[in-house]
Amino acid sequence: MKAKDLMVRPVVSVPLGTSLEEVARLMVDRRIGSVLVVDGEGRLVGIVTESDFLKERGIPFSTFRAPMLLGRFLDGGQLERILEEARSTRVEEIMTSPVHAVGLEAPLKEVLDLMLTYDINHVPVVDEKGRPLGIVSRFDLLKALLERA
Repeated sequence: MKAKDLMVRPVVSVPLGTSLEEVARLMVDRRIGSVLVVDGEGRLVGIVTESDFLKERGIPFSTFRAPMLLGRFLDGGQLERILEEARSTRVEEIMTSPVHAVGLEAPLKEVLDLMLTYDINHVPVVDEKGRPLGIVSRFDLLKALLERA
């Protein structure tokens, strides 16, 4: 089995300069765990996952998933400050870069090795110019395993 056999497409990506608020809303609306970041030529330059929101800025991703719940624990001013930070922070400030990616013909073992070696949950699949074509997540691997069981 190869990366192209498991990858999910179309891939969801945003350009450099996108706000964290936009990225979070995209992730919530599409029910996905990551968004790829591309440069002006469409080449992969970074990846943002839910955990990246907390690493640098301390913006809890749950702010976008459950604002009503958080509103019970934070006063309006605190919640608004968090949201304003998300509006003013650009994706390149928190994205993981460089990204561990594979080509279409990469064997499944290579995808698994990257996930285990770097403790990552998403491996983008790119073309020869580095443009994203799809993505393989741990969830996709588990689904494939279940189908074979």
